[in-house]
Amino acid sequence: MKKQIRQVALLLAMVLLTVALMSGCGEGAQQTNVTPTPSSQAASTASSDPGASSEPASTKPAEHVTLKMYLLGDKAKDFDLVYGEINKLLKEDINATLEVSFMSWSDYQQKYPLVFASGEDFDLIYSANWCFYNAQAVKGAYKEITKEMLAQYAPMTAASMYPDAWEQAKVNGKVYMLPMNYKELNPYTFMVRGDLMEKYGISDIKSIEDFGKYLDAVAKNEPGLIPCDIGSDQDFDALFWCYGQGLIADKMDGCGARQTLMGYDASDASKAQLFSIIEQPGFAKFVKMAKEWKDKGYWSKSALVNQTNVQNSFINGKSASAILNVNTANGTYITSSQAHPEWKIKVYDAMFNKGVILRPYIQNGMSIYANSKNVERSLMLLDLFKNDQRYADLVTYGIKGKHYDLNAEGNVIPLADTGNFPIDGNCNWGWRDDKLFRQVEGGIPNYAELKANWEKVAYAHPLQFFNFDDSNVKNEFANATNIFNANYKALIMGFTEDPEGDIQKLIEKYKAAGLDKIMSEAQSQVDTFLSTFGK
Repeated sequence: MKKQIRQVALLLAMVLLTVALMSGCGEGAQQTNVTPTPSSQAASTASSDPGASSEPASTKPAEHVTLKMYLLGDKAKDFDLVYGEINKLLKEDINATLEVSFMSWSDYQQKYPLVFASGEDFDLIYSANWCFYNAQAVKGAYKEITKEMLAQYAPMTAASMYPDAWEQAKVNGKVYMLPMNYKELNPYTFMVRGDLMEKYGISDIKSIEDFGKYLDAVAKNEPGLIPCDIGSDQDFDALFWCYGQGLIADKMDGCGARQTLMGYDASDASKAQLFSIIEQPGFAKFVKMAKEWKDKGYWSKSALVNQTNVQNSFINGKSASAILNVNTANGTYITSSQAHPEWKIKVYDAMFNKGVILRPYIQNGMSIYANSKNVERSLMLLDLFKNDQRYADLVTYGIKGKHYDLNAEGNVIPLADTGNFPIDGNCNWGWRDDKLFRQVEGGIPNYAELKANWEKVAYAHPLQFFNFDDSNVKNEFANATNIFNANYKALIMGFTEDPEGDIQKLIEKYKAAGLDKIMSEAQSQVDTFLSTFGK
């Protein structure tokens, strides 16, 4: 057990030493390149010169192929333009062309499983521990990836991948994902308009009550603005995970797929007793607050069918605030400040001194479809995306001279068209790599202060690396997913006239769907995992 705790402590220490690299499913933060470890030297040498190309994974194949890839999110205005440049490189390097389709934040939970069931012909798909990775892996949806395959078709990745990343990606001893090679610590923030704060005499936001006062002022005095335009799957429960979770436990984290609503108190790295989040008293307190805020008009009456995420609503001047992870906030700050300097945008810590969770490498990754006809070429593509600076710059920052430029130190300078291809905001997270990330100029001004606060409360827990195998509860899991989509979302956004009564109905539906069986299976796996972790 001491060995387990030491491993978590060492991992946390590593993250705090490299916390400037923080990132998440969102826009780029102020980054710094890391010094390569000996195991990553081969890949890093190839890309140390930003203008140089890395050696392709193997001799250029004679046959041209078209690779089809699925990503998550909303397609940027200049996405096709940027990927046109990428396709020029791919044709030269591996004789391939890439076609990309997006599953939007508003419906990816429904569409993701369907792409496998439909029999559609594709090759690559974004995957993550929070986005069906384990559930689809045990169903045989992904192609197994072996070290021998990497050595032959993705040698730079084989040389540079963190050993822990490979281990975390294992499901029943096999790997079905190339995880990000990136250390991620990515808390939530509140983004607001400073001009409106000044207009209504709000000097600071240090609590959820302060944020509520800001939203209230907008609701009462700015009829053309939605105070906080939440709705899509990306952000509908963000407020709960940056504030409401603290009503249950300051270091609460979810376990297994999001829709099972299982949590645990992560304050003790040696154990984890799972509980149903919706059965905790703190959940009821949050739903009551959400109802109060909804009734006051802090978000739209049509939030349940809102297809636009709060980030885009803020950028487009429709929403007066946004709840965003810090890296999404950083990119949104750059884009919005350039377009509307009169907004005097401010970014505040939304964690309120609660624990900030270290994310595992499988928080973002890429998988190959089990029926792909182009497995080898897919690995070649990922090898370039993950290790070649030319590709990393294009997929992360866009076209140099149009979307960004570089200063003498090699740091990114956003340009006027940055908003048409938001920095680190185009589902490039699955192949993100520490060694290729650049520092971004002009981001959140108080970033250093926020970072210092998060460092003080950052923590890790072994279950961050746990993969729940739902193969013994497939039917129950499917039932839970349906209830999550149909009932949980409405409650978490305050669409209820009877919070306590509707919470009880939600609990009863989850119980009838087999929640107790899911939790029993999960607890058994958790106990086994913790008993062997670090050994």
